[in-house]
Amino acid sequence: GNGTSTVVFGPTMKMSTYLVAFVVGPFEESETVDVDGVPLRIVTPRGKTHLAPFALEAGAFALRFFSNYFAIPYPGDKLDMIAIPDFAFGAMENLGCVTYRETALLVDPATASQQEVERVAEVVAHEIAHMWFGDLVTMEWWEGIWLNEAFATFMANACLDAFRPEWKVWVGFGTFRDMALQVDGLHSTRPIEFEVVSPDDSQGMFDLLTYEKGGSVLRMLELYLGTDVYRDGIRRYLKKHAYANTITTDLWDALEEASNQPVRDIMNTWILQGGHPLVTLENGTLRQEPFAYGLTSATSNIGKDWFIPVLTRSLDGGTATSHLLKGEPLSISGANVVVNAGGSGVYRTRYGSAELAAISSRMSELDDLERVVLVADAWAGLFSSAITLSDFLTIARSLGADNNPTTWTTVAEALEWVNRVIDESQRDTLAAIVHELFQPHLTRLGYDSVAGEGDLTPQLRAVAISTLGILGRDEAVRAEAVRRFDAGQLEGDTARALLRIVEDTKSLVGEELRNKFRHVLVDEAQDLSAMQWRMLARRCPSGSMTIVGD
Repeated sequence: GNGTSTVVFGPTMKMSTYLVAFVVGPFEESETVDVDGVPLRIVTPRGKTHLAPFALEAGAFALRFFSNYFAIPYPGDKLDMIAIPDFAFGAMENLGCVTYRETALLVDPATASQQEVERVAEVVAHEIAHMWFGDLVTMEWWEGIWLNEAFATFMANACLDAFRPEWKVWVGFGTFRDMALQVDGLHSTRPIEFEVVSPDDSQGMFDLLTYEKGGSVLRMLELYLGTDVYRDGIRRYLKKHAYANTITTDLWDALEEASNQPVRDIMNTWILQGGHPLVTLENGTLRQEPFAYGLTSATSNIGKDWFIPVLTRSLDGGTATSHLLKGEPLSISGANVVVNAGGSGVYRTRYGSAELAAISSRMSELDDLERVVLVADAWAGLFSSAITLSDFLTIARSLGADNNPTTWTTVAEALEWVNRVIDESQRDTLAAIVHELFQPHLTRLGYDSVAGEGDLTPQLRAVAISTLGILGRDEAVRAEAVRRFDAGQLEGDTARALLRIVEDTKSLVGEELRNKFRHVLVDEAQDLSAMQWRMLARRCPSGSMTIVGD
């Protein structure tokens, strides 16, 4: 009677206390979708429900996918996905009330870049995977948080691969695997699982080694055991420990029961020590050694003697062969052999000169992820002095008409590193190499998207533009970037590439452009793209931009 009301909530399922959330605010809700009896909706700040349909579609798919994969129904009675302004994290898997940063949930596929769309789908799938792996079954203590997050990372990719096969998410994940291995190749790396005795220890686990390296190790294990056997082991684990707490070895036990393989012995070498191996194929022999950037360190955290599931295949035909490479070298048969067949091994590869020549001459016969990994490993080998620049360029030049943006992003990142370490006198040579590798793509694709060109082509166009404009120092590309910035023609995947070039060529912009946008009327502001606004915010001095209006 005094303007207040009482809300009574029903009892929850048995759950961990950190998964409870209450959200109060001026929100609106999307339509509710029934997903096999589970009501699913998106809750947004007022006026933003028009940005919810894609996440709603992705969420409905993920709910069905995981229910089928785990053979266990969703453990809640409803699922709300809520966009929170200024949310500190990407998202949080509160049971039935998942909270997201706005940009991780709300998107307009018509104007967003492909990367932004994929990011929303990935975060949604990651959080919904947690409803089983993290919420239904929860780690006993914080050293097990890697398993929650690594498994959700792995499962999100599996879900997206089914949701949008044309995105080739496992190929894209190769880039994140490589980012993790870059950190893991430092002597200061850490094991994926380690003892947690303080809040700082637990916070230190939320990094690339937990999410991307951990997820990559689980993917490698899946392919070694077989997808059906692996899924059976996961189902055993979840059913046995539903509504309870576990430690890492509980999962290994379930997978061993399903596979009759020494899963615990294999995984202990990957989880309980830092680093990863370099696997070399030379004269028909596989051998391993620790991979590291820099000289040997007496205080290195990089381990040794991994149990490595190595898949190989011959380009001359036949199926892939599985090997378990332990401490001693291993002889294998066959010619024209690809190491890390399928590209999901969590190790670097190196080929002898004869083997490298054979692979490079038949690069088109490698699949997309195999090429990405070969380029990434060559870059890492160059950075660690395991191979020469000549060997790296042999691989890059052999890519030819490869049209996968992930491959060329990896090449571009390697050349950016080369650019940082060479003398100024060598930059023209580097620019010529950039033109040789990337100009054919820009010539073929142009600056503007074409109807029906697919989701990956815009990303390749963006990589070509950015690399030519910055590393290639191409004056025509730079001028076109400034022209499009002046005209406000910055949308989609090419926007970031063009803005990078404009920022890199500050002398072409100068005070004239800053003054042009120093005071912007509301009507004009609404016509500026989001990317251009970000650019202006970075380029204009603090307090120099004002929006004037009612």
